[in-house]
Amino acid sequence: MAHEMQIAASDVSQALLDITGEALLSGDFDAFASVFHVPQYMATMAGQVYMETQDDMRRAFNEMHNHFKSVGATDLARKCISAEYKTPTRIEATHEGEVLRNGKRLNGPYPGFSILERIDGSWKVTGSEYALEPDDAQARAIARADKKYRTDTTA
Repeated sequence: MAHEMQIAASDVSQALLDITGEALLSGDFDAFASVFHVPQYMATMAGQVYMETQDDMRRAFNEMHNHFKSVGATDLARKCISAEYKTPTRIEATHEGEVLRNGKRLNGPYPGFSILERIDGSWKVTGSEYALEPDDAQARAIARADKKYRTDTTA
């Protein structure tokens, strides 16, 4: 039986950071959603948000994209600091991120932590924590994923 070569945990983490960063700046929800699993949680210093549906994730994505656009962000500089396989299908990773406009720092650097899991053959983010203050605009955008912001209150 052939053994699958294991990709370095830090390479998996950095690839997902690159995909999501580019997607957030360009407004490409499909690219973003392709590497995020629902349901999942995200957390900031304001508290934990549990995203139960793609619509919940889309709401947070749109809020974050609009925030980055409104401040004129040209780059989300995010670098994997540490990543480790906990099982063959689970990686825990930390990264540092900052928001830039033409090389000038708008926000950060701030640390982040992610749980990455191999689901149906692809690596997906299943949980994230960001050291963002409760009044930070990016933290408020993430909070919009919470079901209390749904317009359909029957869900």
